[in-house]
Amino acid sequence: MSEEALPSIVEFSEDLSTQEAPNPLPIGKYRGTVRAAEVKLSQKDKKYGAVTYFISPDQYPADYTDGNPEGTTLVYRRLGLEDNPQARFGARKFCEMHGVVPSRSIDMNSFVGTEALLHIKHEPYEGIQRAVIDKVSAA
Repeated sequence: MSEEALPSIVEFSEDLSTQEAPNPLPIGKYRGTVRAAEVKLSQKDKKYGAVTYFISPDQYPADYTDGNPEGTTLVYRRLGLEDNPQARFGARKFCEMHGVVPSRSIDMNSFVGTEALLHIKHEPYEGIQRAVIDKVSAA
């Protein structure tokens, strides 16, 4: 079915006027698999890596019922890719955590499919608490 053929009316299982914000993924450590990794430019024109991780729903705590039943996707945006000592060292450590051999160049696609341990914390965004990746470490 093409997008033009989709109906203009969307039905939900519940009334949107009563829908509350779901609880974010609980604070803790989760194993994440890299689904995508791309080079981006910050608002200050600095290169960084945007690494998209997938957390399987089988890792959710038993009492966590607000999670997406298909899993959670979070993006880590703190991988500096500028050519300076601090960013190079951080990139080296990031490569080592994911089992990617560090060298003079990095193919961001080499991270796809690798795993890491994601340290999750909560931060407010537009007044609503959300789960964010605080730190990445070797799985």
